[in-house]
Amino acid sequence: MTRKERLTERNNQVRKLFYDLQAKNPKWRIDAIIEEVGNKSFLANRTVEAIVKYEGIYNDNSKPAESTQPTLFQFL
Repeated sequence: MTRKERLTERNNQVRKLFYDLQAKNPKWRIDAIIEEVGNKSFLANRTVEAIVKYEGIYNDNSKPAESTQPTLFQFL
C-alpha cells in the first residue's frame, strides 16, 4: 500500500469517526467533536478540521466534484 493510499484511508476513517460521533452526540458542539476525534486519532484539532472540510492537501478527490459552471470572472 502506497503512502498516498494510507493517507486517503486515514482521512476516510477520520471523517467516518467525526460523522459517527456527530450522529451519536447531536447536542455536542462541533469543536468538541473535533477535539474528541483528534484525541482518538492522535491528530491536531486543526488537522481534523481540515480533513473533514477537505481543505488543501487533505482533499483526496473523494468529495463529489463541484459544478464547473462558468462565472462572470472567467470572462473578464
